[in-house]
Amino acid sequence: MSNDDEKSAHGDVYAASSVDQQHSGDSTYQTYPIRFYGLTLICILNIISSINWLCVAPVPDYANAFFNDVGLTTVNWFSNLFLLIYIVAGPLSSYVFYRFSIKTGLLIGCGLQVLGAWLRYFSTFVKDPTGRIALALLGQLICGFGQPFILNASTPYSSLWFSPKERSTASMAGGLANTVGMAIGDLIVPIMVPDEFSIPFNFLIIACITTGLGIPTIFIPRQPKTPPSFSASTHAERRQPLLKTLWTLLTNYNFLIIAVTFGILCGLASTVTSMLPQIVQPYGISYDEASYLGVAFIVAGIIGAIATGIFIDRTKLHKWVLRLYVPIVGFLYLALLMVVKKDNYDVIIAICAILGFFMFSLLPVALELSIECTYPISETISSSSLWMCSQVLGLIFLVALNALRDDNGDPPGNIRKGLILATCVAMPTMIFTTIYNSPNKRMDVEKEQEIISE
Repeated sequence: MSNDDEKSAHGDVYAASSVDQQHSGDSTYQTYPIRFYGLTLICILNIISSINWLCVAPVPDYANAFFNDVGLTTVNWFSNLFLLIYIVAGPLSSYVFYRFSIKTGLLIGCGLQVLGAWLRYFSTFVKDPTGRIALALLGQLICGFGQPFILNASTPYSSLWFSPKERSTASMAGGLANTVGMAIGDLIVPIMVPDEFSIPFNFLIIACITTGLGIPTIFIPRQPKTPPSFSASTHAERRQPLLKTLWTLLTNYNFLIIAVTFGILCGLASTVTSMLPQIVQPYGISYDEASYLGVAFIVAGIIGAIATGIFIDRTKLHKWVLRLYVPIVGFLYLALLMVVKKDNYDVIIAICAILGFFMFSLLPVALELSIECTYPISETISSSSLWMCSQVLGLIFLVALNALRDDNGDPPGNIRKGLILATCVAMPTMIFTTIYNSPNKRMDVEKEQEIISE
């Protein structure tokens, strides 16, 4: 369907739903209530994607038993595959958004996740142990291939549909939904899997939810009839050849600072969340109790990210939040290292909650700054590059923490060396934030357009 056809098909909806208008010269900028439909679906899809990612992470011992004692290292590859495949699928998703549309990318992501979830469920009918784990991992790989098409959509979608006063909050909502899904996965998977014989039921429920909640994606509009901002109105004109765009990003040191900082801290957050049961289990903390640690980490993070997203939308103090929160996160990883010990559950859950609050509060800040310091480069490329960096580093951290498990330590199976690594990697990131000095280029251009219109 052409752009004109698409606009005509949705014309009646837009005509009836315009709620906010701005004028700049001869241009009219509008937002439409239907934008919340697409944003809600992106949030839901991110939640489902995270549940697919953590389908066995909260119950590694039961998964190990179901797959005929393949070992925890193999079980951890259910999480690792999502991060590994991002190296290929991340750039591909950016290309699809860049060349076609956000809706096309979302449909591809949904289709891959549905296919992968059902293949993972069908693996439970395979009697041969090798065939069972192979088919399950293949399904997980296909699910993982679909994740970037969903995860990368929130920031370009918010830029395409939302006004400058709403963009940070909208971007934060999509990215944060991925974290909400991690909390839900940490809670519901242990409930659905009280023993190894419940793994097939777990896979079936997740496949049904993935399918049912993916269908409404078909009805997301391709684009608004009129743009919500000056930057959105010039999106097509700002396009450059993809290789030139990537080279511009690689030579922008402010963007590299944001990418490395976001990649390290977000990658560590994903790693710690998915491995929390294995980190605390040697100290006598059950999987059920460990799930509450993950929930505390994520729920506090949701509160922090929402509050911070609203704050920076109103104040535009992105850089000050970055410089304040990153050092706090570094010291909190040091605190986590010191408190993970036997009979210290209450202190551990408190540190997890505080760490989550500040860690996930950085999500909307980093996503917005990655766009501001690279403007006029397309939001599709800059934000997607950030997520790819976090996924690749998350994979490295997951493999490293698993390799640093001390089976002969005190207590046996502890991952204390892994927590030391996390601390040593997180704390130096505060140095990067002190040398970030880019102006907010997109906001400056939009302010100039407002002055011109007056």
